[in-house]
Amino acid sequence: MRPLSPPPPRTSLASQLFRRVILLLASIIVVICAMMFWTAQDEINKVYDGQLITGANVLRALMSDEIQERKDVTAVAPPMEIGDEWLSQEDRKAFDAYANWRMFRIWKAGRLVLGSDTGPVLTPPAPGQKGFQTLRSGRHAWRIFSLPIRDAGVTVQVGERTSIRSVFVNRILVELAIPLLLLIPASLALIWLALTDGLQALRGLVAAIGKRGSRDLSPLEVESWPQDLQPLARSVNDLLQRLERSYEHERQFIDSAAHQLRTPLAALSLQAQLIAQEDDPQERAMQVGQLREGVARATELTEQLLTLARLGPQVGPDLVADPRAEVAVALAEIAVVAADRGVALAVEGQAPTVMGDPALVRLAVANLVQNAVNYAPGGSEVQVTLSADDKFAWVTISDHGPGIPSDERQRVFQRFFRGVHARGRGSGLGLAIVEEAVRVLGGRLALEERSDGETGLEASLGLPRRS
Repeated sequence: MRPLSPPPPRTSLASQLFRRVILLLASIIVVICAMMFWTAQDEINKVYDGQLITGANVLRALMSDEIQERKDVTAVAPPMEIGDEWLSQEDRKAFDAYANWRMFRIWKAGRLVLGSDTGPVLTPPAPGQKGFQTLRSGRHAWRIFSLPIRDAGVTVQVGERTSIRSVFVNRILVELAIPLLLLIPASLALIWLALTDGLQALRGLVAAIGKRGSRDLSPLEVESWPQDLQPLARSVNDLLQRLERSYEHERQFIDSAAHQLRTPLAALSLQAQLIAQEDDPQERAMQVGQLREGVARATELTEQLLTLARLGPQVGPDLVADPRAEVAVALAEIAVVAADRGVALAVEGQAPTVMGDPALVRLAVANLVQNAVNYAPGGSEVQVTLSADDKFAWVTISDHGPGIPSDERQRVFQRFFRGVHARGRGSGLGLAIVEEAVRVLGGRLALEERSDGETGLEASLGLPRRS
C-alpha cells in the first residue's frame, strides 16, 4: 500500500494576497520598463536621425563652392580622395578626426569622389535617392541618410552605427530604473503592512466567533464591522439562527420522545411486576399476552422515532425509484395486517420513474397505506392509484374511514398528535414520518376528502419526475 502523501501546506490569506499583489506589481514594472524603452528609443532615434540630416546639410554647405565649380565635370576618373580639394584645408582636418562610429560618402554620377575611412562598403545610390536606410556590415548595423544635390548630380551620404544609440538608450533606462528598483522594497513593505492592517478586522470577526461557547447562538452585531465584512456577519447570523431552530427542534423532539416512551416503559415494568406476583396460570397467560402487546407497541414507537432521526436533509441526485414497484413492496408488507382487519388492497394505474431514494418512497407509501388500513372499516377496500402530470408522479391512497376534520389536517403532521378519530395503539408519528420523507424527496403531500363523494380520506403523494 502506497503511503499517503501529506496535504499541501495552507498559506494565510495575507500571503496569498501579497503574492498576487507582487505579481501585479511585477507586471506593472515590466510594462513601465517596456514603455520607457520604446519611448527612449523612439526619441533618441529622432534626435540622431535629425543629426544625420543636419550633418548631410552641413557637408553640402561646406562643399557648395566646389560643387558649383565642378558642376559640369563628369566623374570618369577613379574615386577622388580628400586631397582632391572637395573640402577646404580646415574641413579636411576635421574629417580626418572623424569618429569611427560615423561615416560620410560623396557620390557624383554614381562614383565615389570623397569619403571617410570609416563605415561600410556601399553601393552607389540611385539617382535622386533621398532618405534613411539601415544596413548591416560585419558585426555592426549602420543608419545612413542620403541627400541628393540634383543640379550638380551629387549625393551626400552621412551615417553612424546604431549601437551608439543603444548605448544611450541603455544608459537612460539604467538611470530611470535604479530609482524604480529602489522603490520596490519600500513598496512591498508598505503593501504588506496595508494587507495585514486591512485583515485585522477579519481577524477580529474570527476571534469574536471563536470565543463563543458551544451554546451561545446569539447574533453578531453587524453594524460594528466594516462594510465589506457585514455580508459575512449576516451569513453567520443566518447560520446561527438555523442552528438555534435545529437545536430547538431537537430539544422538542427529545422531550416528546421521552414523554412518549415513559408511559409504555412504565407500563411494561408494572406488567412485569404483576406477572411475577401472579399465581393463576390463566391470569398469568393473559398478562403475558398484554406484556407482549406492550413490548410490540414500544418497539413500534422506538422504530418510528429512529426512522425520524435517520431521515437526512437531502437525497443524492443520482437516486431514482419506480413508484409502482415500491407500492407493491409496501402493500406486500401490510397485506397480513390488512387481511387480519378484513380490509382489501387494490392497485391501479401507472407512474413514471421519480427522483429520490427508493427506501424513502417505500417508507412514505407504507405509512400512508398503514394509516388507511388502520382507519378503514372491515369489509372495505383501500385503493392505491398511480398517475402523473408534467412535474410529478402521483400515488393516491383512498380509504372509507372517518376521514380527518378540515381543522386537523395540518396538525396531524405534528409529531405525537392524534386527532379526534384516532384509533388503535398508534403513537402519532406515522404522518410526521411521511411529511419528513416527502420534504427530503422534494415532493408534495395533500390530505383531502374523497373526490368521488364517498366517506373517507384521500391522501395524494406527489414525487418529482425524473427529467
